[in-house]
Parts: sequence; C-alpha cells; structure tokens
Amino acid sequence: MNAKQAKHIARGWVETNLDQWPGLRAAHLVGGITSMADDAPFPASKDLDVHLVFDEGSPALQPTGPFQNMIEVSHGGISIEAGIKSAAEYASPEVVLANPEIAHHLMLDTLLYDPSGLLGDLQAPVRREYPRRRWVLARVEHERTGLAGALELLPMARQMSGAAGELNILGYSTTFLAATLCVATLNPPRMGGRMFVRTRQLLAEYDRLDLHDDALALLGVRDATPALVEDLLQEAAATFDLAVPIRKTPSPFGHKLHAHLRPYFVDACRSMIAAGDHREALAWVTPYHIATTDVMLVDGPETERPLYEERRARFLQTLGFDTAEARAARFAQANRLYDQVFALAAEIIAKHPRIVD
Repeated sequence: MNAKQAKHIARGWVETNLDQWPGLRAAHLVGGITSMADDAPFPASKDLDVHLVFDEGSPALQPTGPFQNMIEVSHGGISIEAGIKSAAEYASPEVVLANPEIAHHLMLDTLLYDPSGLLGDLQAPVRREYPRRRWVLARVEHERTGLAGALELLPMARQMSGAAGELNILGYSTTFLAATLCVATLNPPRMGGRMFVRTRQLLAEYDRLDLHDDALALLGVRDATPALVEDLLQEAAATFDLAVPIRKTPSPFGHKLHAHLRPYFVDACRSMIAAGDHREALAWVTPYHIATTDVMLVDGPETERPLYEERRARFLQTLGFDTAEARAARFAQANRLYDQVFALAAEIIAKHPRIVD
C-alpha cells in the first residue's frame, strides 16, 4: 500500500462514520503521512494520524475518562489514530499558527472532510504566515507550556504507578523537546517510535549530538547493548500479547494497546535494532514495557502479579530508575536538558534562513 491509498482509506473511514459523529465540522491528516509522497510505501509499522474537529458542545468532546479522548481502529488494512479536537482550536489563522500540532499540517494537502470550508479558509493565511518569527516563537512557547503541563502530572503519576509513573512522565517530557526542535527548524512535527532517531539526525546538523546523548542518558538507555534491547523487546512483546485481550483499566498509554498496533511497536523496534539504533529502540520499548506490565498488575490474574512486580523492579533497575535518589537526580538532569534545548531552539530561530520577520 502506498501513502495515496492510505489517505483514500482514511477519507473513506471518516465518511463511513459521519452518522455516528454529530457535530463533526472537519477532519484532516496529521503526523508522518503528511510529509510522504503519494507513491511512497505506507508500512504496517506506521499508524495514520487524523484530527477530527467537532463543534463546541458536541458529545465527542466530553471526557470519557481521566485521559485524553482518542479513537484507535484498524480500517482497510491500516491503523488509524484519531485525536478529538474542538473547533475552537481552529477559530482563526492566529489560533492555528500558534499551535504546532495543527499549523504545519494545514499548509499541506491534508483535508479529508471540510463541508463548511472551515479548514480550507485557514490554509492560505497559514501558509503565508507560517515562517514568520512571531509565529515560530509562539509555537515554541506552545511546546514550553505543554512541557510544563506534563511535569505537573508527576504527582498524580507517582501516586498511581510509583516509580514507573515517574519514568512515564520523564519519557513523555522528551516528546516536547523533540517537538521544539522541529518547530525551530520548520520541520514537520513527527513523534512516534522513531522520534529519537529523527532528533539525533536533526541535532547532528547543528553539531549538538551531546544533547542526544544526554536525552538517552536521561531515560537510562544510553549504554544499552543490542542484546539487552532485544531481550527487553521480547519480554514486552510477550506481555503485550497477554495484556491486550484482558485490559480493562484505563491508562495513559492505553490507546496504543490494541492487537492491530503490534507492528507499530514490535516491527518498528526490530527495524531500529537492525539499523544500529538499538538505544533509540529501547526508548520506544520503555512505554510499552511499563504499560503492559501495568495491565498485568491491575487486570491480570492475581497469582501472577508477583512475577510482574519482580519484572517491573528489574526493568527499573536496568534503567537506573529504581531509587528515590536516582529519580530525583534524573529530574534535575532533565531540567538542565530542557534549558539547553530551548536555548538551542532560540539560536536556530535567530539564524534560520527561512524564518522571516
């Protein structure tokens, strides 16, 4: 399947579900597919990201649990992840231009459903204003605010999941650093399993691979060997297969725990290991190892819980995250890294040839 065919399937999925989504104003593609040529292969290890935009007051915008509303489905041979968005986030070109999650994608041919012209009317001004310094700086500030919000979740994560919850927040925080660098360099905002590989490539262009090493050290994966990563991947994959059918309790990473998303996890990691990017692969194994173990500890057979308690303790020890002192040191290290990345972003924006006043 190529990217054009995947886009066609996504459009058909939206049209098929219109009757089930009262208040849907528009839908558009986001994520990696927006930067792919139509004839580029669309691998099974990728999911296709969509934003569904609803009117204010639509039932779809009402929270259904403690975590963000998402739709994860397999349709037409592809995995679709749909984020639920309010039309307020598309209220004007200015609102869109300050939002890195939306702005870049509206410059491209990404519209799937737009009967009222909500998205189409935004595209011309967004394309024109996107590289202006004021909006690049606004998008960096958006990422800074998102990072602060993620860190505010730390007490709740600690209370719910202990040290593993803290590690989840630490890993989540690195997504804002990667996104900030994408914003500053006018690159597409692309996250997912290969996030650290792409960030390393970007940092190499600015001779700042030290920041990449620091980020890997932050997560405890810098010194991992290929053999260790393969062992932990096999362990997490086996737990994934057990956890997915029995999962009942909502969790922050639960939207990725679906059978049709197994290639998105396992195949993506195997591909990175084969390419010599085993440390970056372990950064993607980590949230799956934590989330699947959480399922077995909460929803799994009570007789097996000691096994998963031991596995959780061993995993945290492997990443050097098993004591309160070590975790405190990591968050202090993280704060230094945050400052360095935002400083680099400011330097890039000041000199970038495509950013204009």
